[in-house]
Amino acid sequence: MRSLFISRQRATIWENFARRWQDTPAQGGEQARTTLGLDKRPVVLLATNVLGDSLTLGRQVFSHSMAEWISRTVQYFAGRPDVQFVVRVHPGEVLTHGQSMVDVVHQVLPKLPEHIRLIGPKDAVNTYDLVDVADLGLVYTTTVGLEMAMNGLPVIVAGQTHYRGRGFTQDPESWVTYFKMLGMILERPSSFRLSRLEIEKAWQYAYRFFFEFPRPFPWHLVRMWEDYKTKPLRSVLSPEGMAQYRSTFCYLIGEPIDWQAIED
Repeated sequence: MRSLFISRQRATIWENFARRWQDTPAQGGEQARTTLGLDKRPVVLLATNVLGDSLTLGRQVFSHSMAEWISRTVQYFAGRPDVQFVVRVHPGEVLTHGQSMVDVVHQVLPKLPEHIRLIGPKDAVNTYDLVDVADLGLVYTTTVGLEMAMNGLPVIVAGQTHYRGRGFTQDPESWVTYFKMLGMILERPSSFRLSRLEIEKAWQYAYRFFFEFPRPFPWHLVRMWEDYKTKPLRSVLSPEGMAQYRSTFCYLIGEPIDWQAIED
């Protein structure tokens, strides 16, 4: 798990994973602080998802959408010059053609005040360097929220993501509790740093998410056309193929997974 985490920080491909999560290798938190001109005021990092990604669809808790959550959060921090607010737009937006969260921010603040930074999807800033200097993380459903918790950072989760409610995040159920939680944590951010037990929970959950939860599947999104040639449907549905993939296909049609059998 630590090896995978380091590769995500360094913007490298790890083992049989087929995608990089950053284009810019980590330079260190202090370098990011210098590059962005951040001072000693508390730093709040909001990390976005890609709009329309399946991770955001139907995941509302108290906002109508991720865009509304971002918009209202930007409005809140516009009136908090005692805090430095950094919005990190997901680098994956460069692969899409929909609305950018950059536009959502600019609709609220056409001109950014001095205490707000907007990091676009193409900007050469490593997200994990921002995590290093942040005092509080804000996420909708992005996996970065889990990684923030692995670093001991207090994280407020606004969407119904898989790691919400696992014992290492702050999980408001309404706008009232969300803004109340923001104000309370910003009064003394250091007192909300995660305990050793909470950090261990985050690491244990990450291990299960990355290494136990993924089930075998014959075709990979990134190399799908090549996989179709090497693993045609006839091969996948053969007795040998079904011995490998049957439990996955059964899960996809609604049958529960017997995790005990998998762990054994």
